Amino acid sequence: AKNRKLLEFLPMRPTPASFALCGLLFTLLAGCNSPASNTAAPTSSAPAVATAPSTPPAQPVAVTAPAPAPAPAPVPAPAPAVEAKPAAVLPPVTILLAGDSTVSNYASTTVQEGWGMELGQFFNDQVKVNNQAQGGANIRSFKGSSNWTRIMAAVQPGDYVLMQFGANDSGTAHGPVYVPEFVDTLGQMADEVRAKQATPLFVTPSAFYEWQGTVELNNRLGPYAAACYTAGTAKNVQVVDLNARGVEWLNSVGPDGAKSFYLPNSQQVPDKAHFVKAGATQMAKLVAEEIRRLNSPLAAYLK
Repeated sequence: AKNRKLLEFLPMRPTPASFALCGLLFTLLAGCNSPASNTAAPTSSAPAVATAPSTPPAQPVAVTAPAPAPAPAPVPAPAPAVEAKPAAVLPPVTILLAGDSTVSNYASTTVQEGWGMELGQFFNDQVKVNNQAQGGANIRSFKGSSNWTRIMAAVQPGDYVLMQFGANDSGTAHGPVYVPEFVDTLGQMADEVRAKQATPLFVTPSAFYEWQGTVELNNRLGPYAAACYTAGTAKNVQVVDLNARGVEWLNSVGPDGAKSFYLPNSQQVPDKAHFVKAGATQMAKLVAEEIRRLNSPLAAYLK
């Protein structure tokens, strides 16, 4: 019916123009009657979905760079050895000695010597030795003596005070002084020396001439040598281990070789504690070697 109404407008007599108009109308009519023309093309905001490939693409492999090797821990350089310097460039110092009969001075009328008498020969001319060691002293009696008072009066900033006890502390008429008191008293003496801006050094007791066959014994003095280390650790004081070096030396020369270094009694039997000049010199040498081994600043004065 709609089409017939449109045809009513066509002229009854066909002309070229009317043929063209008819073609146009038929085209329009065909478009209007098409089902596709009556339905709007669906639109979608969803993105097109790509067809998955039959074989999934290889996933990239994450390559982790190897962690850098840790830097090696720094190796501390060895403590440089204290080298002896020309005496002219070193300030003068005094070594003050506190100790017992194995350290002390003796008159020229006797062959007996303490190692303190021979210590000075191992140092240059800038070093003076002030030996206040006292025969028969233990650490308790020495600290209460005029000898210690003299050391405290004489010591100057930069000086050194070497303290060796143990022989009489380990059991004599003047002792014993047991290890705890021994350690405590050494610490008190170190504090007093430092208060004078000087340097304390603890010296373990020189070895006795005591043997079991050809082996040197150290049973009596061993605990006091160990006590010097205990006090040294507590007070941060270096320990000159004369006891250990003396035992080593005695074992190296044997009882017969060491006999001439110790003071003989009336029966020509070596005294177990005291020295003649050769023994005092040997002990002083061991003290000097220990000072060098410790890299003490005092080692700069050694020859």
